[in-house]
Amino acid sequence: MDTMEYIRDIVYAVLAFLMFYKGVYTVLGVFTKPKVFADAPMTKKYGVVIAARNEDKVIGHLVDSLMAQTYPTENYRIFVVADNCTDGTARVAREHGATVFERSCPEKARKGWALEFLFECIERDFGIKSFDGYLFFDADNVVSADYLEQMNKAFATDCDAVIGYRNTKNFDRNWISAHYAIHFMRSTMTFHRPRSRLGLSTHIAGTGYLLSSELLKDGWHYSCLTEDTQATMDFSVQGKRIEYCEAAEFYDEQPYQLKVMARQRIRWAKGRLACFFAYGHRLLVGIFKRFGKDKGDKESIKQATEALEGTVNNAKSSPLPEILMTVGTAVTDFFGKLIRPVSKNVSCYDMFFYLFPNSLFYKLVNIAYYVAGFIVCMHLGVAFAEGAAEWVIAGLGLLFGSAFTYIGNMLFGLIVVLREWRHVHCSKKKLACFLLTWPIHDMMYAYLCIASLFMHVKWKPIKHDEAISLDDIEGKKRA
Repeated sequence: MDTMEYIRDIVYAVLAFLMFYKGVYTVLGVFTKPKVFADAPMTKKYGVVIAARNEDKVIGHLVDSLMAQTYPTENYRIFVVADNCTDGTARVAREHGATVFERSCPEKARKGWALEFLFECIERDFGIKSFDGYLFFDADNVVSADYLEQMNKAFATDCDAVIGYRNTKNFDRNWISAHYAIHFMRSTMTFHRPRSRLGLSTHIAGTGYLLSSELLKDGWHYSCLTEDTQATMDFSVQGKRIEYCEAAEFYDEQPYQLKVMARQRIRWAKGRLACFFAYGHRLLVGIFKRFGKDKGDKESIKQATEALEGTVNNAKSSPLPEILMTVGTAVTDFFGKLIRPVSKNVSCYDMFFYLFPNSLFYKLVNIAYYVAGFIVCMHLGVAFAEGAAEWVIAGLGLLFGSAFTYIGNMLFGLIVVLREWRHVHCSKKKLACFLLTWPIHDMMYAYLCIASLFMHVKWKPIKHDEAISLDDIEGKKRA
């Protein structure tokens, strides 16, 4: 048994070393400020694409929020694909100002295929390259008034794609929708923000992102269970850069039913596993690939060093929180300058372990360890009360988790909420209750991953029926 434990501990130690950078990301995400982009001319032309199925209750609010942008309306056009709809989605979208294409193909009813059809229509009627970029939304979203203006600023930095700040419009519905909200806020804090400040590429997450027309010149060809992850990995191995724009905030309706949540997260798990096996080896190659761009600039590193020294000296008289935030931001920017020559290689490394199914892997290793230990105890004839019982108790701990882990996850959720406080629109009493149950969100994921291994998972639409407008959300914030 000592040998088994030794092997298990070595595996854990190696993975902990390889993924130590995620802990660094978390610290940077807490103690750095969002990247701010300079003003840019609002002359680029954009296509806004929305894939919708039976969502006539919500799509009007999205189109209205898009039509009310601070960006010149003549420089963007809204496209909707009404995919296999049996309600008034197409009619409502047209009435609110969108250009609508209707699709009927029940045997290929999936968001990725709907987008493929939509871009074929755009190419036929307008030409994909007639727009500089395309913004992607789900029908249940609503966007802040300056969303497109802010995304345009980030896009002007010569990146290939941009993703905005994903907030939740039904945060306070129940514990399930709240868990999703905290989950996406955690992604901001532990992934998007630190990657952005370090000059690294981040990942696309379902909706609220912008892609250059150059990436889509041949149309949309991502149709797996998690088309966003598939697109992210394809862009990463090509050396493309996905920027993050925190000032561009949009709101997403999250599931609030346990059955729907389980079904969606099983699909995510299955899709991510498929992407890992499809792109994992290419990401490993990308770690050592010569991309031939992003050359180091000694002068910019020198300027970053001087700026860091000046920031540290100037921050001494500020309050402690401001000192930590200011110095943390300067340090992060400095290291971003240092790693710039290999930023695309670092991004491939990052995306490999972002995609790596570590929750599933840890759980399977633990299960194998405890099952093997129990079998050995029984084989050696160790009395149940003396030996095997210990493994049964350990197995129960594996199944339900430890109190220490639960409390640790709950405290981490609290850190996330405090750091992202200005984006939270939920009463403090409800929020306290939601944080008490928050650890369940992560604890169940490994088991959903295991379940996905034995299931034939199909893409199914999630019903969106919470007709919440941007004014409703802003009203909650003011309250």
